[in-house]
Amino acid sequence: MAEIEALRLTDRVKNGLVRMIAEDGLQPGDKLPPSDRLCEQFSVSRTVVREAIASLKAEGRLRSLRGSGVYVSEPPKPMGGSTMFMEAPQDIGDVLDFMEFRMSVEIEAAGLAAERRTETNLLRMEQAMSQFARHLEDNTMATDADRSFHRAIADATNNARFRLFVDEMGERLIPRRALGASFTDEKDKSDFLDTIQAEHRRIFDAISDRQANEARVAMRHHLEGGRRRYREWSLAHER
Repeated sequence: MAEIEALRLTDRVKNGLVRMIAEDGLQPGDKLPPSDRLCEQFSVSRTVVREAIASLKAEGRLRSLRGSGVYVSEPPKPMGGSTMFMEAPQDIGDVLDFMEFRMSVEIEAAGLAAERRTETNLLRMEQAMSQFARHLEDNTMATDADRSFHRAIADATNNARFRLFVDEMGERLIPRRALGASFTDEKDKSDFLDTIQAEHRRIFDAISDRQANEARVAMRHHLEGGRRRYREWSLAHER
C-alpha cells in the first residue's frame, strides 16, 4: 500500500508540474523553481519531487544541467518524420558535437555567400547585426538575431539546402538560451555577446568584400570559438 501511495503522489506531482508549466507559460529553456519550493507547493517530500521530475525527464519534457537546475524541454518528436537532423541538444556534450556538425556546413556556406551574395543579402545581414546590438541588454541573449544572421548567410549562398539547414534547426541552431547559459555578472555576459558580435562583423566584412577564403576562416573562428565558450561555461558550472 505504501508503494501504491508513493506512486499516486508521484503521479499527482508529475501532473501538477505539467499544469504549472502550461499555466505559467514556461517555454523550452525556462527554469523550474528549486526543489524545496516544489516540495512546499505540492506538500510532498523531496524524493517524490525528484521521482516526478525523473519521469518527466524520461518523457523529454524536462532536462537538468549539473549545478544549474531543471529546465523545460521540448518533447522528442516521433521518429519517421521528414527531417534529416538530430533532436535538440539536451546537454553540453550534444552541443559540442552539434557545433562540430555545424562547422561542416556553415564554413562552406560562408565561402559560397562571399562568391554569390547580392546587395539585398548584405542588407539582411546588416539588419540581423543591428537587431543583435539592440538585444545585448535583455534576457533573450540575442538568440533570434544570431539565428537571423546565420540564415541571411545561408540565403546568400543561393542554395536552398543551406537555408533548409538553418530553418530546420530553428532554436537548436543557437542553444545558449535553451541550455540556461548564465554568467557571473553583467560584464561577463556583455563580454560574451560583444565577442560574438565582433565575430559576426568579421564574417560580414569578408562576405561583403567577396573574400571567400577569408569568410570561411572567419566562420571557422566563430564556430570554434562557440565550442570553446560552451565548454568553458560547462566546466565552470561543474565545479
